[in-house]
Amino acid sequence: MTRNYGTNRVMEPQHVLPTSAWRLDNSRNIAPEEIRVDIKRIHIEQTSFKQICLEAADNDQRIKQKIMDIVIRRGKLHNPVTDTGGLFYGTVSEVGAEYDNKKGFKPGEEVVCNASLASVPIYIDKIISIDRAFGQIDIEGYAVLYNEVPLVRKPEGIPINLLLFAFNESGTLYRISNTAVGKKKFLIVGNNLLSNLLFGYAVRKVAREDAEVVCLLDRKTDIVLKGQSINDLIARVFTEVHYVDILKPMECLSGLNADSLFDLSVNCADIPGAETINILATKSGGTVVFANLINNYNIALYITESISRQLDIRCADGYLEAYDEFDIEIVKDLIPYIENAVETDPYVDDDPSYPINRETRLLEASGQRKTMLEDFVCESRAMAAVLNDMLTVAKYDCNVLITGDTGVGKEKVANIIHKNSNRKMQPFIKVNCASISPTLIESEFFGYERGAFTGANSNGKKGYFELADNGAIFLDEIGELQQDMQAKLLRVIQDGEFFRVGGTTPIKTNVRILSATNRDLEDLIQEDKFRRDLYYRLNVVRMRVPNLRERTGDIPALVNHFIKKYSDKFEIQRKIDDDAVEYLKQCEWPGNIRELENVVQRLMISAKGEQITLLDVMRELHAEVFENTSPEAAANAEEEGRTLNLEKMVENFEKNIIKHACEKYGSTRKVAKAIGISQTQLVRKKKKYEI
Repeated sequence: MTRNYGTNRVMEPQHVLPTSAWRLDNSRNIAPEEIRVDIKRIHIEQTSFKQICLEAADNDQRIKQKIMDIVIRRGKLHNPVTDTGGLFYGTVSEVGAEYDNKKGFKPGEEVVCNASLASVPIYIDKIISIDRAFGQIDIEGYAVLYNEVPLVRKPEGIPINLLLFAFNESGTLYRISNTAVGKKKFLIVGNNLLSNLLFGYAVRKVAREDAEVVCLLDRKTDIVLKGQSINDLIARVFTEVHYVDILKPMECLSGLNADSLFDLSVNCADIPGAETINILATKSGGTVVFANLINNYNIALYITESISRQLDIRCADGYLEAYDEFDIEIVKDLIPYIENAVETDPYVDDDPSYPINRETRLLEASGQRKTMLEDFVCESRAMAAVLNDMLTVAKYDCNVLITGDTGVGKEKVANIIHKNSNRKMQPFIKVNCASISPTLIESEFFGYERGAFTGANSNGKKGYFELADNGAIFLDEIGELQQDMQAKLLRVIQDGEFFRVGGTTPIKTNVRILSATNRDLEDLIQEDKFRRDLYYRLNVVRMRVPNLRERTGDIPALVNHFIKKYSDKFEIQRKIDDDAVEYLKQCEWPGNIRELENVVQRLMISAKGEQITLLDVMRELHAEVFENTSPEAAANAEEEGRTLNLEKMVENFEKNIIKHACEKYGSTRKVAKAIGISQTQLVRKKKKYEI
């Protein structure tokens, strides 16, 4: 039998295995040596699932769309940001005549694919639901597997979510269990309680009776399962449990008094930079296992050299014979605890100091990120992902289309791309396509010869493309460009030359085009308002800048940035209370950063003292609610000798809040939920205030 390892499914680049390929052929018809499985559930590797949730601002619809986008682009579920995949469960639908069917699979049998989806062609027709606790999705779709991809029959009576979660650790659980035999002191470091419990149980299953198994959980740990049964399992597995900041290893070790203490330490944290604590906590001659491929094996080796400690350092294991049977036995042992647990939605942390990949961690630790960003505030995970894309695409001399809502900072993104490109010392011309009159736009873009039209400069004039030669041009609001200019712009991109208005000699140009729009160009194409061929020329790389609702982690830094900016401009000093910033994080920002900046500017002017308070913010954003209840009205009443009635002022304020909420939300159920009272209380108060 000839082995091709699935290379017949590789589309680009050629001559590599499916795991290394950018794109696979995920068409439904199978070759004789293949098997097709109808997928029911996919487990997405933890780092990948978290990155997708962060980039989608934890919105279910966006999460589904991002997963679909990866599969559409690549023909497999192989996240290009984290370089990880996952596993799936489904039923066999068709077996090829030459498939090496050693286990005798038949159509209709339930199976688990025990190899990474980074190497398997899959097609998703629909994502039905998301299981956040386990990082899994229920779908309708299929996968095509070649001979060598391992398939396992689903055991009876085992919950598939827990089985997929355990199988995702590949052979590492089995390897750690074998390594733990005869040892006494163990350390499990991670940021997902269920992962720590799996590795801790694998150790406890074979360790000596007097063994100590210490668990370190990061303070930002995903506690996906709660309840008394989980507490009982924790007590059975771990001798001690500590919540720490695992990116501060010296602080962790000091709190544990654990330097050079453990025989075997396991790191299953999906946080780059978490390697140090395991190296320092393991005694000479001991073993360190990195169960997550995001950890940096090279750094770990360098640390052992620098502290002169001999350690056996191992990375996560892939396929090991019989590891699936071992994982199944562990899952069976854990079922009574897991079945009685309460599932929770893990918290999506928008903190760039806990990066998704090694490159971001390196930029953060070295301080390069701030240098590259100028005054562009980037304190959220969503924007950290955009930054990675900016710095990557800056290196390649290709056209970039920047999309996003009004006010998100698309021009600043273009600035950073140009600043970090090979053309950074050349001209960078910025053009707003919507602000130029249609009658003048051609002469502005391409210039004109002298005497080309009435009122023309007697010496002629260079246009934007001539001025930008060897540099870059930023075309903002490209969707507003008239169709006749779209055709002329397309010719410049295709031929690298243009004619001045009134000219007969072509002028060569070498310009990189960065364009931006807040409109959906594909919709404009369908409406015959934008040329498809121009769209493809501009959209070599597409970059979406998230709106402020998707990057609330940036709001505190943006507020402080604008306060400093306007403190310098207005020569006044202001600070802002924490609860005021927290309220700003909860607000809707249809105008995004531009709107937030305007609000902060007004707060700088209107605040009565040096400290901007929550009341100042609420008064600025909800002036209609403060009618007849403002401190100024109270002060006026005092000056006029009238008695202040606190109860009346509070009632007026409450009435205005309810009235405003009723106008905004409509139904009593929605209003009650918005202002945090019961529907019965709301009805009673509406009657009281005659609303």
